[in-house]
Amino acid sequence: MNLTSLIIISIFATGISSIAVQIVTVREYLSQFSGNEITVSLVLFCWLIVSGLGSLVSRFFPKKSINLYSIIALVTALLPLIQITAIRLFRDSTFIHGESPGFYPIFLYILILSAPYAFLIGFVLPYSLAVIKARGGQFTAGQLYITDNIGDIAGGVLCSFILLYFLTPFKIIAVSSFLLILISLLLFIRIKRYLLFLISLFPVIAFFVFSFGQGFEPSTLFNQYGSNIVSYQESPYGRIVLTREKGEYTLWESGTPIFSTFNITAAEEKIHYPLCQLDRIEDVLLVSGGMGETFDEVLKYAPCHIDYVELDPTLIRVATQSGLLSPKAQVTIIPTDGRKYITDTSKRYSAVIVDLPEPDTFQINRFYTKEFFEKTKGILEKDGILSFSLIANPNYLSEVRVKKLSSIFNTVKQCFRNVLLIPGREIYFLASDGQLTADIPLELKKRSIVTSYIHGFYYGDVTKERIKFINQSIDPAESTNTDFQPRVINILFKEWFKKYGTSPNWFMAGLLGVLVLYLSLTRKEEYVLFSTGFAAMGVEMLILFSFQVIYGYIYLKVGAIITSFLLGLLPGAMLGNKWKKSGKGMLLRAEAGMILLLIVFLIWATFSQSSMAESAFLLYGFTFSMLCGFQFPIAAEIIGEERSPAAGLFAADLVGAGAGTLAIGTLLIPLFGVQAAIIGLILMKAASAMVIIRG
Repeated sequence: MNLTSLIIISIFATGISSIAVQIVTVREYLSQFSGNEITVSLVLFCWLIVSGLGSLVSRFFPKKSINLYSIIALVTALLPLIQITAIRLFRDSTFIHGESPGFYPIFLYILILSAPYAFLIGFVLPYSLAVIKARGGQFTAGQLYITDNIGDIAGGVLCSFILLYFLTPFKIIAVSSFLLILISLLLFIRIKRYLLFLISLFPVIAFFVFSFGQGFEPSTLFNQYGSNIVSYQESPYGRIVLTREKGEYTLWESGTPIFSTFNITAAEEKIHYPLCQLDRIEDVLLVSGGMGETFDEVLKYAPCHIDYVELDPTLIRVATQSGLLSPKAQVTIIPTDGRKYITDTSKRYSAVIVDLPEPDTFQINRFYTKEFFEKTKGILEKDGILSFSLIANPNYLSEVRVKKLSSIFNTVKQCFRNVLLIPGREIYFLASDGQLTADIPLELKKRSIVTSYIHGFYYGDVTKERIKFINQSIDPAESTNTDFQPRVINILFKEWFKKYGTSPNWFMAGLLGVLVLYLSLTRKEEYVLFSTGFAAMGVEMLILFSFQVIYGYIYLKVGAIITSFLLGLLPGAMLGNKWKKSGKGMLLRAEAGMILLLIVFLIWATFSQSSMAESAFLLYGFTFSMLCGFQFPIAAEIIGEERSPAAGLFAADLVGAGAGTLAIGTLLIPLFGVQAAIIGLILMKAASAMVIIRG
């Protein structure tokens, strides 16, 4: 096999490795920062911007050496293991353990640890083309784009649909990097650099030993979870870790503690506050939180049946094996998304008890929106009750906490006649069309139900003064929280900056200044690719968010959504390569197609917002990205191969994609909602179309 063929295969192998590493990295940051989806856009932004910088540097890099390329390819294959290990080890040495870092600290942490690998990925692709041409090989920028895209698709499919279900992150990295490592070693042999080959064997062997070793990967989690890890499982839905400290077990899901033993108070409050309000109890639906004493407390009311919904089967298995979840004859455990179950079921319940973490992520916020409360009321019997809680100090509420409580109170009040707030260890919301009372011990006494915490401590904790304080704190003018206008996420986003005395304005102004400077130096064709990259990643963020709202398991499907976009690029690039002689007319048709698709998305988000099949999201992403991929070969042909368009076009596409990721996923959706984000993308593509027309 000649050198050109080996380099082309290495381009394909780089695509496989890079996409798998990207998916693993996104999931890793989700676990490190408690599932906050804004980190997804920050990771992709840093990745794409630094990759674009790498592509630009390769354009001006004078030395076109096969020796250097072989070394860079091997380093690119081995570096991801170091990157993921560093992300885990430095998280709790960079931030205070248990601290919720602000926007800027998270951004800098992601940027610093992701930059080396992202730079190499951006550098190596256009550099490979330069090396091929320097050796007299025949290979165009369009062919490079297609080859890389085929590798990306293979990596996305391999990781999303196979590896994530069977392997842990370190093993995924090893499997996906294997081909690139092999080709790099073959290049050393082919160019007769035998000493380099022998030296390279040592890091390669170490790479596989650490990747497949049984003890190394769990040890990298000690900083986050402590050394007393009882169980560590990587689920397609998240990372499940069970720890034990002084006899107390804590169960973690994607970095968030969801249950601790010896907490009878929490079990009694979440069950007895709502259920004692009902004269007759038949079926009870519990959305998460079924561990510990929960079922025992519900069974004191002798319900006909309890349905317990928990998304992750791995979580259920770990909790059952460790004794934290005890199956009962009257309990049916349903492994599915709670909101999806509520939407699809025809069963009616006396009570729905939601026991989820704070709505500080898009995944959890969807259980605190008007749409969710309306769906929940639809499955309740007449005068049935909904219960959930939020963390708050019953004696003092910050301005941000007041806004959050007020938004959710006003939202649920639109759906239920009566809403009662009980300031226990948390603020409990009870919502029903029937009568509600705050005198919980009296109701329990009527039913002869014995409790530990409520019987002895309720009147001392839940005083009339605290109830009055909480209710008087509610602002009736605060906006409601909806799926596509997530007011609570908006409040959280602003809290990030206020907590650390900073503002997003400086960040946006700095980013805008850099982009204006960059665009002033680009060709018109490169600006078109910049806007296309911006729109492609903006739409990807919109689909990720919309999918999360409807289905709630983006941790699982992020790879499938990324892969659907990659799949669309390939036929688009092939068609563009076929019609590249058509010039700007074809570019303009692609622009019109993208604008039309954005208008369709806007209509759906504004007037429908109904549940859509998963395949519809994936098909939309495929179609949009096909139009994006269509433009690359045409733009390269307009510039001309003799002017080496690959590096500039790759850089424009990557920088635009990074800017679109940040603008849509981190700024426009949290601050202004989905509709505003779509309108922003339409305006961006309209400006690009004008450049084509005038150019």
